[in-house]
Amino acid sequence: MYFFLQITLSGIATGAIYGLIAVGYSLTFMTTKVLNFALGMWVMLGGMLTYSLHVEYGLNPLFVLPIVTLVLFALGVVAERFSVFPFLRAGSDVWVMSTLAVGFLMIDLAEIIWGRNPTPVPPFIGKDAIYIGQVSILPQQLLIILVACVMFLALDVFYRRTLLGKAFRAVAHSGDVSGLMGINTRRIQALSYAMASALAGIAGFLVVPLTLAEPQMGTVLGLKAFAIAIIAGLAAPRGILICGLMYGAFEALVSGYLYTGIRDILGFSLMILALFLKPEGVFGRRQEERV
Repeated sequence: MYFFLQITLSGIATGAIYGLIAVGYSLTFMTTKVLNFALGMWVMLGGMLTYSLHVEYGLNPLFVLPIVTLVLFALGVVAERFSVFPFLRAGSDVWVMSTLAVGFLMIDLAEIIWGRNPTPVPPFIGKDAIYIGQVSILPQQLLIILVACVMFLALDVFYRRTLLGKAFRAVAHSGDVSGLMGINTRRIQALSYAMASALAGIAGFLVVPLTLAEPQMGTVLGLKAFAIAIIAGLAAPRGILICGLMYGAFEALVSGYLYTGIRDILGFSLMILALFLKPEGVFGRRQEERV
């Protein structure tokens, strides 16, 4: 029983990271119908910046987090302007390749700046495990769960309680009608891309002490987050958090009781099954068009 609780708790921490990244897919898809396939690379950039600021320059993580968030938000605005907006305006689907091109460019630049060798980043709040009875959790894992929950709560309040958040919801429902009602849909689309990049950067900041800082660190994380977004439903941010936590726990249980090598097989098989049974996602709603 204790082993079950131990690996489940560790899996939930990983799932919280997946959920943060997966919400980024949801943000861009709801407002632009565009999937930012470079989100995993934005995670990597957040992790590498954290390494430089925290390890090389010795900045306190409390200062590193806002810097990473603001830098990736700004870079997200620039990337959207040059890699997505021109193709949206032209009505072309080439943005699929353009987001991937941005991601690969980021990996190449990261290898030039930081090199290819993986580098450890020390935990932000101590190395000794915290025990709850006989079940232990690393302080960094607990921090991940807490920050992820705070971010999801803040996003929910933003969507439902702020004027800008309501504008996001309106554009997600219908960009054309929102434009006729006076909402600057262009600004909302750019903000959604920038917010997704910032969330990915926060995920990179949180996860890099548990992994290693290296240019390829975000690739698998981005793919798994995409699977979670598909399973939950790209238009269901709340469901994404639940699916993220469950997916992380599922992976940990498969690794603990079966075999690590098949966890990805089973995980992506769940995505295929979810698409087959409910294409709009477990928490998604079928879109009906009225004629």
